[in-house]
Amino acid sequence: MPDIAIVGAGISGLHLALRLQQAGVATTVYAEHSPQEVAASRPHSLPVRFGATRRRERELGVAHWEGPQDDTHGVNLVAPGDPAVHFFGRLGEPASGIDLRLYLPRLTADYLERGGRLELLRPEGAEIDRVSGGHDLVVVAAGRAARSGLFPRDPARSPYTAPQRVLTAGLFHGIAPSDPGWIHFEVSTVGEIFSTRILTSDGPVHGMVVEALPGGPLEQLARFDHAADRAGFERLLLKLVGEHAPGLRERIDEGEFGITRPGDVIQGGIIPTVRESWTTLPSGRVALALGDAWVVNDPLTGQGANLGSRCAFALADLIVAGPPYDEAFAGKVAERLWRIAEPVVAWSNLNIGPPQEHLGGIFAAATRDQQVADAFVDNFNDPAAMWDVVRSPEATASWLARFTPQGG
Repeated sequence: MPDIAIVGAGISGLHLALRLQQAGVATTVYAEHSPQEVAASRPHSLPVRFGATRRRERELGVAHWEGPQDDTHGVNLVAPGDPAVHFFGRLGEPASGIDLRLYLPRLTADYLERGGRLELLRPEGAEIDRVSGGHDLVVVAAGRAARSGLFPRDPARSPYTAPQRVLTAGLFHGIAPSDPGWIHFEVSTVGEIFSTRILTSDGPVHGMVVEALPGGPLEQLARFDHAADRAGFERLLLKLVGEHAPGLRERIDEGEFGITRPGDVIQGGIIPTVRESWTTLPSGRVALALGDAWVVNDPLTGQGANLGSRCAFALADLIVAGPPYDEAFAGKVAERLWRIAEPVVAWSNLNIGPPQEHLGGIFAAATRDQQVADAFVDNFNDPAAMWDVVRSPEATASWLARFTPQGG
């Protein structure tokens, strides 16, 4: 029976561990922080899990957040223009937003209750090599390990060398819930602002993400010291939301609005990066990259957690079908997982690049036609299908033609 080391206890690492556990494969999860430390930490991301990921949670027996109050039913998209864009597209399966400080400790507890092993480890090359000798294969799903140089950047698959958006995100109270629950998304010439319900250990609040074009007026949020002047940060955020996302501003109660807890703000920039997907450690063991150790996308399309989960399931199938876990196996894994990841990477990079006229055509058509709006939004749950629609003006025109009545 193989024995697998999984370095990293995020969604990718835990979904892989739980899936292998179901197949009877022995695993040890090596985490940088204990579940208690994760629960008490600052937020690192605000993931929305779409329907396919929630189905995988049910398969794993970890669907702990299944009430109708936890459901997000679509995307409400607003963009200025002449004519203006405004449509609500419905998801075929509800999505759900959750604070990882609630999600990850609970899944870790599930894994441990079922007989899993958890050890603390600094996710650095020397430490990973040290523990690798006791396992048949190492899967690294911790982004910090990649940044240490274990998996070099793949320049052919990483077109950007600098952040294309400057990010400010956080958890807030004082934003009225939508009915039905939706992801509110406002696009402007200076960036994007979106918000959705996020379940936390304190109950539901709203997550807001501001994606600023570098050099634009929204970028100042990322430089504002929210810890030193919380009230000033909140005033500036309200002002900018009012100017660039007025539809969202209408749902904010100025007297109630504020950061949920001190420190519940994320600021910075992400360089979209694809790294080499495997390496051979000094011990001779193969180490595979998964999750943020392999692919990091800008969060604009909301695919990080969903891609990590899907790749974890695909990798579990390949591990169960193995061994030997040698370089030939690593090559097979690389080919299989890139087929899953490539549409997500391409779609995400398209969205943060220069404005594309054919994407504007989709938005205009969705404003006029509910069928287009629903079909477009539902593809957030199927990135390969989404990429087939948006990859070129010709692909978009062919897709939109499906919604044109015969003879119309």
